[in-house]
This record gives sequence, C-alpha cells and structure tokens, in this order.
Amino acid sequence: MSVEVREGMSSSGRSAGARVAIGGILHETHSFMTGGTALADFAAQSLHVGEDMLSSMRASRSGIGGMIERASEYGWTLLPTLYAAAMPAGIVTEAAYRRLLGELMNRLAQHRPVDGVLLALHGAMVAEGELDAETDIVAQARAIVGDATPIVVLLDMHGNISPRLVELADVLLAYNTNPHIDAYARGLEAAETLARLLRREIQPTAAYARPALLLPAQSTGTDAAPLAPVHARAADIKAEDEVVAIAVMAGFAYADTPYSGPSIIVTTDAQPALAASYAEELSAILYARRSEALPRFLSPEEAVSKAKQLERGPVILVDSADNIGGGTAGDGAEALAAMLAQDVRDGAIVLADPEAVAICWDAGEAAEVRLAVGGKVDDWHGRPVTVTGTVRALSDGEFDCELPDNHFASFYGDRVQMGRSAWLRAAGVNILLTERKTPPLDLAQLRHIGIMPERQRMIVVKSAVAWRAAYQPIAAAVIEMDTAGLCSANLSRFPYRHLKRPVFPLD
Repeated sequence: MSVEVREGMSSSGRSAGARVAIGGILHETHSFMTGGTALADFAAQSLHVGEDMLSSMRASRSGIGGMIERASEYGWTLLPTLYAAAMPAGIVTEAAYRRLLGELMNRLAQHRPVDGVLLALHGAMVAEGELDAETDIVAQARAIVGDATPIVVLLDMHGNISPRLVELADVLLAYNTNPHIDAYARGLEAAETLARLLRREIQPTAAYARPALLLPAQSTGTDAAPLAPVHARAADIKAEDEVVAIAVMAGFAYADTPYSGPSIIVTTDAQPALAASYAEELSAILYARRSEALPRFLSPEEAVSKAKQLERGPVILVDSADNIGGGTAGDGAEALAAMLAQDVRDGAIVLADPEAVAICWDAGEAAEVRLAVGGKVDDWHGRPVTVTGTVRALSDGEFDCELPDNHFASFYGDRVQMGRSAWLRAAGVNILLTERKTPPLDLAQLRHIGIMPERQRMIVVKSAVAWRAAYQPIAAAVIEMDTAGLCSANLSRFPYRHLKRPVFPLD
C-alpha cells in the first residue's frame, strides 16, 4: 500500500463575516456504460447557478444543504457558484464537463477575494479527456484563490481519490455511511472545519493510503465487513484531539481510473507522522478483511423460488448487478421473468422504460396492453420480457421522500422526479414503469402511484446497498440475486485499461 503526507497550507481571514465561496459538481461515472452523460442529464436532476443554488439547496438534506445551514449560522457571506448533480451513468461528455466547470470557475473568479471555499464533489467522476475530474476541479479552484485560501471538500465515500487531490485541498471529508444517511451532517462538519481554519485553530497535515484492492458495490455497506471494522477503528482515532478528519473511501470499482478503489485520508493538526501511521493502520485493516468482499448470490429463478417458500413478505430480492446508483440502465428484467414464470402473487419491480411508459399512457388507465418491457438500453442487462397486463394507474412520477435523511437528498434534493410513470399489473406482478431510471431509495417511489410496499410478497430492488435505508425496516427476508448487469460483483467481467495493477481480486 502507498502512504503519502501533505503539509497543510496557511489560512487567512476571520470566521465572523468571512466571504466564503460555495458550489459543487457531483457524478458517479460508470466507465463501461454505453452512452455519455450530457448537460441535459444534469439539468433534469439538479442544476443551480448563483443565488438559485442557495435558495434551491438550502433546505435540502444534502451535503451542500448542511454547508449552507452552518455557514448561515456563522454569519458568513456565502458566494454561490454552481451546483450540479446527475444520476450515475456513463462518462460525462466533454461539452457538459467544460460548461459546468467553466461556469463554476468563472463565478469563483468573479467573487474574489474570498476567505475560504466549500466544495461538494463526488470523487468518482470521469469526463471525456479527464479521468480524475475532482482533482482537476480543485486544481483550478486552487489556481484562482491561491495557496493561502483554505479549501474544504466533502466527498461521497465511493470516490476514487488520487494523492494529488489530497495535496490540493486543505481538508477532505467524506460520508461515513452507506446508505448515505449522513450527507447533511457531513456538510455541517465541512463548514465547521472551514471555520476552524479561518480562526487559525488548526494546521492540517494529511496522509493518504491506498490498499491494492477493489470492492464491488455489494461490499461497500458500512454496517458489515470489510468496511465496518475500519469505521469502528476510525471512530476511536477521530476522538483524539490531534485528529481533524478521517475519510474512509470505499471507491467505485466501475470507474476505470488509475486510482479506482478504496483509500484512506487522515488529517491531523500539525502531526504528519501520526496521520501517516493512522492512514496505514486503517488501510491494513481493510486489506486484511478483503476476502469478505466476495459475495455469493442465487440465480433469479432460485431466488424467487426461495422467496415463495418463506411464510411472509415482503422478501427483498436484491438485483445489485443492475444497481441504478452505480450507473446501470435500471431496466434488467430477469427477475420479472422469474416471477412471472413462477406465478408470483403480489410481486413488485421498477423498470426504467420510456417506450413502455408511452404505450401505457397512450392506452390510458384500465386499458389492457401487450408490450415488451425492460432490456432495451444495452446488451449488459438481459433481454426484454413480453407481458400482458392492465394499466392500473398513471403518474407524473414526482414524489416527496418519506425518509428524513434520504440518499436521494444527498445529491438532488428532497423531491424526486422520475418522469411520466405507469403502474402495470401483469398476472400477479406489479410493474412500475418510469421514464427516468430512479434508485429504490424511498418507499414513496412505489406508494405514490398506489403500490403498497408492505403488502407485497416480494420486491425487486435495483441497488447494491442504498436500498437498505428504506426497505430493510419492512423486509421479512433478503435474497441477493446473481443477474446480468454493469454492476456485477464479478469484477473480472470488466475490461479495465487504466486501473493500476496488481489489485485484489483481479490478480
């Protein structure tokens, strides 16, 4: 494993009345997915410029929402730049990246002089011509504000972090939970950390360690090994006065970059040797538990059969290979085929299929339709399934999250927009068809159109870990499925070109 240490930059300015620039660009990029992520994809989810950013994100439970809240309490003058977030998907187009980056940097330059900078980034964004987008963003921000101005960055814990990013930022923080239920709290912490820098209370020194390891998305939950023991030890270390921040990064294995995979960033107050020691210790704990990152699953047919044998539901069938939160199409229909073949009563599945939605809307509520659903975006997620069913309800696809700290709100805000949607009942299975792929992160996704999740015999969730916040409390049992998909736990399926080798479990 590698360990690097960065000496902290000096900070200037006072906390009270400070001029603080704020903004961010967030995207979790799947390098192997066909099709790019365009500017329209950001606009469809969350794209706010200038004062609109503050008014739109202030009340959200997102990371930047927490930053805005704490900064307002401090009485800072917040200088908004740009905030953009898009659903995980393919590589960000050069046009989209340059447009967003240019807008953020132009506004940052216009706000000079600034006393500090708060950035909400993801950590696993890949753009055309830029494998390490977050480092590029912070490097350009640093060039504008200078070395003496503190920059604090909040990251998703799925970020793939380079040592250069650690050098450029004064402090890097990351979510501590997956599902991401602490984004708002970490946003508060980011602003609090900047306040300490502005008051010259700390001199940050950061150390970076990276084990030779890749974690499939299914193994990045923070309540189980291999990450749980790392977070347990990190909590003890963080309690020490000399420690400013610890970022335990799980990485995102489906972004093909030189630094893909887990990393540890420990920031201390003028204690570089201590930071390096702790970073190496936490990295070693993670690597020692690497064998626990190899999940074992059932085929969809076996999973449905086992679910039918259980006395009660809902049984959660986890389709993690079609993990929408990891950038997949969200239209894999293998589990649907298995439920129909085994005559399941009250099963539920959500499929992103705008073509099928249009057919249902044209037919109208109560109409009987025959159509092919799912399996249309690419060759990774199986074939379409032809069904005959009744259109039970139509919806605009908008709903408010039920969970107070929802994963959706980490990036997009509290209101979710799936596009036009349709509830199609085929035999005993409830199919929610949506125009836009939407992760299963809140029960309101089903409930808003009339499908009661608690009454289902089994529910397919297209997510690796994030589904747990909403569905674990109602689950009678959980069965992991081995399906086709771009987020397969079998990482040897993917043709890496940029990843540093050797790395476990590929080598």
